[in-house]
Amino acid sequence: MDKQENLNTGSQKFGLWCSWIFSALTAIGWLGIAHFWAPLPADAGLEATKLWFSETHHWGTIIGCTIFYIACGFLVPASIQFGLMLAKIEGRRPLWSITTGVCGIFISLIIFMNACAWIVCAYRPETSADVIQSWYDWAWFAFLLGWIYLAVEMIATGIVELQDSREQPMIPRWLTWFTFAGAASLLTAAGPAFFKSGPFAYNGLLGFYLPMAVWGAYLNLTAWYMSKELDREAAEAQALVRTQTAASRSPAGVALSH
Repeated sequence: MDKQENLNTGSQKFGLWCSWIFSALTAIGWLGIAHFWAPLPADAGLEATKLWFSETHHWGTIIGCTIFYIACGFLVPASIQFGLMLAKIEGRRPLWSITTGVCGIFISLIIFMNACAWIVCAYRPETSADVIQSWYDWAWFAFLLGWIYLAVEMIATGIVELQDSREQPMIPRWLTWFTFAGAASLLTAAGPAFFKSGPFAYNGLLGFYLPMAVWGAYLNLTAWYMSKELDREAAEAQALVRTQTAASRSPAGVALSH
């Protein structure tokens, strides 16, 4: 393996590592510092919403969501690398591989706008409660109703994975079927448009926590197996170089070279 190939493999590895960097920054900033592991309920009321952003979690929201929108930048190369890895399987005119990458970029842009909207909620403590509530609702709807892009990404990923007919596919079949099932389950993220309380609200088990768990599992597990695939590719390339070198140094190889 020459220097250029090593650099290329390193770049691809970093692209996959961006998935984990995104996840870590999301957990630290948005879920942790901004307290979105237990978000303000949709039916909390105007005054409670204003208190949450103007006092209780004012700086937590601003700092945590700042980290969150920075995390979005890492999701872009991660999404592109997902597409590149899948294109190796799909071959020429890789429609579904490109769909995977593009949907991931769309999701990054959506989340960036969400983070900005949550920062707006906390930016001016003197802002009226109804305005803060409007921004808060908008951010949640843009975030969760974007489930359609994640579902399309996951379905596109699964379609390509099923085309991998090797004895040891890049992604194990159990994860591929989980990806399809997870994509179907994301329909519950449409619930917040219809409910302000209960499991389908934007702070509910089915409206929020289930889609987040599915997304996190898909993103991080797929990146893990793609990283292992890159390791296999590098090992196979090195083995081929060693075989070619040994053949060229053998008596038969020397005779042929002359």
